[in-house]
Amino acid sequence: MNFKTATTGLALILATASGCTPCSVFGPLQHQRDEREQILARARASTFPVEFVNVIAPPLTPAELQAVDHENGSCRTTYIWKNALTWTGAVLVVLASGVVVVGGAYASEFNHLSGAIAFGVSAGSLATLGGIFGLGGDILHQSFTERGCVMK
Repeated sequence: MNFKTATTGLALILATASGCTPCSVFGPLQHQRDEREQILARARASTFPVEFVNVIAPPLTPAELQAVDHENGSCRTTYIWKNALTWTGAVLVVLASGVVVVGGAYASEFNHLSGAIAFGVSAGSLATLGGIFGLGGDILHQSFTERGCVMK
């Protein structure tokens, strides 16, 4: 495989990965609005008065309605970063454990201790970096859920 093919493949993977981000990530205000609409639809279909629904689940205020788009965008951005860090960390750990360690054993031909040590240190550093990226993804996931962001 030549360099151009590998680069094109990597660019294609990176371009399609961002498209895999679900557009069904919403903030808490959007979630409240959707739940209220569902309750209203059920109330209209039954004999339950809609006025009671307005008391139990009042409509969003104008300020909250303006904040819905900003909140949804913020939740989606956090979700994208969370996935990017988590998947990048996982790929780095896999590379460290597979390609670098096995490649180091063959490249050093089992008789050059310095080559084996260099590949071992490289693998350890790559795995550590992957772990740090994964930890960053976990921290963002915690922020995602604490802010009330949801996926549908």
